[in-house]
Amino acid sequence: MIYTVTLNTAIDRVIYIDGILSRKKNNKVKRTFYDIGGKATHVSVVLSRLRIPNIATGFVGEKNKEKLMQLLEEKGVACDFIAQAGCPTRETLVILDDAGEGSFMITEKGFSVHGDTLEKLRRKLSEKVTEGDFAVFAGSLPPGLDGDQYRELLQAAAEKGGKLILDTTGAQLRSAIRLKPYAIKPNEDEFQELVGKRLNTPDEYASEIKKLLQAGIEYVIVTLGKKGSLVGHGDEVYRVLPPKVKEVNDTGCGDVFVGGFVAGLHQRFPLEKMIRFATALSASKAEQPESSAFSPERAEQLEGEVVIRRLPA
Repeated sequence: MIYTVTLNTAIDRVIYIDGILSRKKNNKVKRTFYDIGGKATHVSVVLSRLRIPNIATGFVGEKNKEKLMQLLEEKGVACDFIAQAGCPTRETLVILDDAGEGSFMITEKGFSVHGDTLEKLRRKLSEKVTEGDFAVFAGSLPPGLDGDQYRELLQAAAEKGGKLILDTTGAQLRSAIRLKPYAIKPNEDEFQELVGKRLNTPDEYASEIKKLLQAGIEYVIVTLGKKGSLVGHGDEVYRVLPPKVKEVNDTGCGDVFVGGFVAGLHQRFPLEKMIRFATALSASKAEQPESSAFSPERAEQLEGEVVIRRLPA
């Protein structure tokens, strides 16, 4: 089974501006709608669309839980969240305009997680995750949760042989490295923070990626936005260049990449096919207005435009 764990879930309110968003001007709203936010939930959306069994878990606020559950269930996602009473799930504003230069995001912090709520999730992961399962942890930590508590949740998922796939940052990523996760996916800034120095060339990145591979991490993926990604596995590092697409909403592209990557692992794709599939799927998401939307059909068209180059040893 694949479990996706979102510790700071969110509901996205997507707002389309008519024209270009400008200061000191009455910006007219063209349309608005709600969508799924919160990182790992997007991974579940991808897997569910691809008909790969998975369960989405984590924390939600009881007050508006039903809104998020409805959005997830409409996408075919099986949910098993821990709800905390008296709290709302946070909302994120995603603002789009006609400039075609990506989104503006305004995020709430989320609710503070109580000790008993944390223990319920720790116990659930310990009981549910078994040998060979994937546990995908993606997104920020909510208020009230520190790096040690985060690591306890990871340990609960890994103690019976679960494979950890992490898309996180900062102290929690540094702390998690000690557990030798199966895969990590920081972006370029997060990766530089992890290794503690500025990196300027693919070769410099490759050198640091190989150190993490040698430390026992199976896959190290560094996403570079429109510039693609660097993917390390075994003793090789690959430079991946994405297809060129017309960007509408870049929110969630990294999450869709992770979803495609996990789908490839589940289906035992060869490495290059897995990278190509995840990259094309992510590119198809950039063309969509919704935060959680993507197109497998469009991704199939784009796969041939993905360029993969093995970096010199």
